Amino acid sequence: MINGNDFRAFQYNVLGLGSKLSGNVSFSGNTIITATIEGNVKMLNSAKLILERDSKITGKIEAFDLEIFGEVDGDIYSEGSVSIRSSAQVSGSIKAKKLVIYPGAIVNTEANSQTAP
Repeated sequence: MINGNDFRAFQYNVLGLGSKLSGNVSFSGNTIITATIEGNVKMLNSAKLILERDSKITGKIEAFDLEIFGEVDGDIYSEGSVSIRSSAQVSGSIKAKKLVIYPGAIVNTEANSQTAP
């Protein structure tokens, strides 16, 4: 059972449908985005970033693990894995340790895998 003190210890972020942000943003903890962001997105730790179907990011993304169901127009840098799901549209370069592209995804990119620094 979760009491009030335990709930405050959770480290996660959610940006919901219809939300719009302009400018560079940083997140700490697992993050789910269904919003539109015009600017760079940076994860401050090794938490997972999930871009849901209705999300649209225009800018650079830096994340350890990234799962894309929505739209990205910008470069992606990952020290972990990038999964591009069938509903995704991605345009820009991708540098990741592991890259998975599911059938049906629309991808216009130059990609390479790299070892983590």
